[in-house]
Amino acid sequence: LDIEDGNFSPGITIGIDSIRHVRSYTDAELDAHLMVTNPEFYIEDLCACGVRAVAAHIESSRYPSRFLNQIRQAGMRPGFALNYKTPVDAVIPYLDLTDYILLLTSESDCAGVGFKPYSIERVHALRTLLPDKTEIWVDGGVDDGNLAALARAGADRAVVGRALFAAPDPAQKARELCALVRAAKEDA
Repeated sequence: LDIEDGNFSPGITIGIDSIRHVRSYTDAELDAHLMVTNPEFYIEDLCACGVRAVAAHIESSRYPSRFLNQIRQAGMRPGFALNYKTPVDAVIPYLDLTDYILLLTSESDCAGVGFKPYSIERVHALRTLLPDKTEIWVDGGVDDGNLAALARAGADRAVVGRALFAAPDPAQKARELCALVRAAKEDA
């Protein structure tokens, strides 16, 4: 769930009422990517909606340790998101508090800009910094043209929204992308 407030990120997407509505239709695991100012204000409501993991941009949190602890205390998995321009080592002081890092692989809210190839190096650099238990998630222009390289570099999860929903058969595309990742991991 990408949540944008029009302040931190120029777009405005869904809010808590929409998330409640989504939850009423599925018991799937939901995670939230907060592209908002004051991400702390969302934690309680996201937990009440059954969201399992929350990442906000490290650039948006005035008190990052407090934010991450609040997420964990609410029973959710805490993470940080990093804009494309943010150095990957910005997360080092918070590694003991994060379950995952969401690495943007394109400029935020720039539909059409697409995947930035240097992101593969960023994933690799981040993987060398992180403890094995900390996952790397990638988001932004990820598709079958770059997904295998991201997986080999160390990405654990990928947001593939446009790649799925632009396909004539999204379910078949999901199966193909999963097979691509399995093959890439076996080759690594």
